[in-house]
Amino acid sequence: MEIPIGTKLGINNKLIYAVVFALLTGCQQQEANENTSAVKLPVYQSNGISASARLKGILEQKQECLYVNDILIIFPEHSAKWDSEKEALSYKGKHIRLGSELDITGGSGDFEQDNLRIKHLSPMCDHQKIWFAG
Repeated sequence: MEIPIGTKLGINNKLIYAVVFALLTGCQQQEANENTSAVKLPVYQSNGISASARLKGILEQKQECLYVNDILIIFPEHSAKWDSEKEALSYKGKHIRLGSELDITGGSGDFEQDNLRIKHLSPMCDHQKIWFAG
């Protein structure tokens, strides 16, 4: 029994679509996993003096960066760590998970003036509003 050519093409197209769909779904899941665990903490070298204003809000992750109220948080060098398994920030003896409230002192910055002080800033971070944690 011979299968008509049109039917063979239909089966091949369905197979191709299924494979492409499976690959795309896998890539999207991998990207989602990478986005939730890959955090790069931008830092600055502190001279021991910091502003004493307060920033309070929910700790959020966008791309590879941590924000509170859409403000990018920049930490003093060697003061903060990210735990990708727990999705938590360790800072000044506290552990703050994503979605929890972060209450942090410091002061706002101006990226145009302060960018030379900042290290490890991912190009994926939105740095229109920045906060130097104190």
